[in-house]
Amino acid sequence: MKKIFFILIFLSILFFAKSQIVIQQSDLAQATDTFLIYVDMNPDITIDLIGGENLTWDFSGLTKDYDNFACYAPKQELEFAEEFPLSQFYTYGPGFIYAGPGGGAPLDNWGYMLFYTDNQGLFAEGFYSDYGMGYKSTYNTPPELLMFTPANYLDNKINNSYWEVVVNENSSDYDTIYRRNIDKQLEADAWGNLTSDFGNFEVLRIHETGTSVDSIFGYVGNTTFFKTEVANEIINKYYFWAKHWRNPIITLYCDENNNILRIDYLMGSLFSNITENSFKNLNIYPNPSESSICVKNAKDFIEIYSIDGKLILKHKIINDFETINLTNLSKGIYIIKDASNKQEKLILK
Repeated sequence: MKKIFFILIFLSILFFAKSQIVIQQSDLAQATDTFLIYVDMNPDITIDLIGGENLTWDFSGLTKDYDNFACYAPKQELEFAEEFPLSQFYTYGPGFIYAGPGGGAPLDNWGYMLFYTDNQGLFAEGFYSDYGMGYKSTYNTPPELLMFTPANYLDNKINNSYWEVVVNENSSDYDTIYRRNIDKQLEADAWGNLTSDFGNFEVLRIHETGTSVDSIFGYVGNTTFFKTEVANEIINKYYFWAKHWRNPIITLYCDENNNILRIDYLMGSLFSNITENSFKNLNIYPNPSESSICVKNAKDFIEIYSIDGKLILKHKIINDFETINLTNLSKGIYIIKDASNKQEKLILK
């Protein structure tokens, strides 16, 4: 009887070990990874969000309201790279797109969000503003934890971080500091099988909860004259991570009552060291674009021509993966090519 008891325990442990996944550092974003993410802003879906083991979730049939490209380019190409000593890669764009496993950017500025991964997880070190605040660096203190590793069922991590933006730096009058405090917890509260329009995955679910508080301080020198809280938001998100995919398969944005407000779902990926990709031979993305493009494996340089053949922009290729800022170009149709004369039509909208 005792022997049978121990055999049953062993089989239970074996089943658990085979069924449950553990997210490691290698399962997180890396430099030159690119992800195509669809966004459903009004999800008409009913999902039980209770935690537990060996669960199933069906997210097939979501509506695409718009799509995002998350392009993680190597940090080395940036002129201000030394200002972010921990970071390895970045994304570029408007501040409001950096949500979920992208961190929170200061205000609604355009710029560069700087990231790194290590054996403890994925972090956002800070933000370099391109437009809006002027050209300056803002740091998360300490770096904001976006995903911890190794992540096993029922593991959890607490992260308290803040950043500050000095709006006016004139010693002769009032200065203003805009500060955001983020206090949150990440908990691996469920695991199981997930179905989406992208495929079927064994996933570990991470529940992120906490608060984000925005405050404004007015001061002269070392004297603070006023402090006011301008925003207080509840953080309630669910991330479904799968092995090897390096981005959540599904991200749920919920209100404080666990009503699902928005769903981001992975629909394509191009990895730095894995041949598997969903963009086939697409080397320029997004296309159409509003502000910037990501170019992969171009030769020597990129040239952008107007539809009547005039050279508009030339960009030297330094890395296998480049991000090119197009905010100075007008809306319209262009031709983009590299030194090997590979060409592609580019649409700016």
